[in-house]
Amino acid sequence: METPLKQIYQIRIPLPFRLNHVNSYLVQDGSFWSVIDPGLDTLVTEKSWVQTLHQLNVKPSDIRNIYITHFHPDHYGFAGKMQRWTEADVIASPETFTLAERYFSKEQGVRNLHFYLKSGMPETLAQDVAELDSRLLHQISPITGTRVNLLEGDSIVLAGEPYEIILGGGHAEGSVGFWNAERQALIGGDLLLQKITPNITYQFEEDEGNPLASYFETLNALQRRMVRTVLPGHGPVFQPQTDYFESVIAHHKERLDHVLGIVHEAGSAGTTIYDISMSLFSKVFDNDSARFALGETAAHVRYLERQKLLRVQESGGKYSVYENVQY
Repeated sequence: METPLKQIYQIRIPLPFRLNHVNSYLVQDGSFWSVIDPGLDTLVTEKSWVQTLHQLNVKPSDIRNIYITHFHPDHYGFAGKMQRWTEADVIASPETFTLAERYFSKEQGVRNLHFYLKSGMPETLAQDVAELDSRLLHQISPITGTRVNLLEGDSIVLAGEPYEIILGGGHAEGSVGFWNAERQALIGGDLLLQKITPNITYQFEEDEGNPLASYFETLNALQRRMVRTVLPGHGPVFQPQTDYFESVIAHHKERLDHVLGIVHEAGSAGTTIYDISMSLFSKVFDNDSARFALGETAAHVRYLERQKLLRVQESGGKYSVYENVQY
């Protein structure tokens, strides 16, 4: 447990994934406390919170607010159980609540499986990955109490100081960041991470979205704020270097060039999103990683499709990706 800012404690909650932890934040405001991103609904998470509250002499009833930066299970999953434990309000963007209801459902599991298969993932692997999706539903505790919406530009108080609500996208639409202008500090969930970039994912069965473009817009907006300190959802607290934002964007543009090269080599036969992902992420070690690799690849293909550099066609139950050569 660390205190990166006065009265704000960073709690490292273990996760049963390759990414093995999520950062939760416990914030003191006088006699009551707030939590930001309580973690995944597991026994390990519950034990971590019991130990933390005991260590700080905090009673569950002292927690008044549970803030969620975005709907992903490692941040959102324990919120319902913590709410029943504390009777606190759960507070997030409207998009977070809407997306959680959509994605944490058996129907979404069926949509996921269709996407895996249409993207060219081998059937056995697709079934195994879909089973992981199904298991994850048991690690998300539904929110049954009071929900409060956070909107862009809202102001809240954390640790006795004002924080502005900013919204971002790409990794998860409706992601919330808490911005303290005086300290130039951002409690940002997964908007900004130091050693890894957040997963940018897309499924072609969805809408007309373009998550990588949304993420570029989010990065540019945060760069204009001159962020000096980041309290992230994973990894250590860090101070972005002067080239931080440019390097993250350059990383994705290099990946876009790689995708273009793969599709160009495939020629008129085209290729699948899965085959592209296996070239982009040649060090994928497990089924969970294969899921993220496929979604990230699809997001980059989608960006290039919207740039009219690639075209995606569905035929015979499969997506094929072609170079968009103009004659």
